[in-house]
Amino acid sequence: MRLYLDADIFLALIKEKDRFKYSAKKFFSVYKAHEFFTSTLTCIEVWFYLHRSGMRDKALDSLRAINSICEIIEYNLSDMENAVILSEQHNLTPADAVHATLGMKHDIIVSSDSSFDKIKGLKRLDFSKI
Repeated sequence: MRLYLDADIFLALIKEKDRFKYSAKKFFSVYKAHEFFTSTLTCIEVWFYLHRSGMRDKALDSLRAINSICEIIEYNLSDMENAVILSEQHNLTPADAVHATLGMKHDIIVSSDSSFDKIKGLKRLDFSKI
């Protein structure tokens, strides 16, 4: 199965005291036989978190770790146009709309964010419930 990983699973692993840290680790153990994908947007979100949290020195290692776990995909203008439409239809943030658009190109989006549940055609696996 092709699983698109939202940024929140990586942030759960990176944050020292994230409430979903154990669930994120368990997810990768349980689903290790599947194909993992994420996007350059996820990398930017992780980098931004590290930058804002005073952990700039961890950015390069974190991005390399993400790349070792999954394939990092890019998005194009057509994806962005679809994201804008999804954002307007479902009141999503721009980042969530891009993740939803890319998630729809895969079998499932892996996220603890329930805002994805309202999007027809997008299946979500909540890693926080594992």
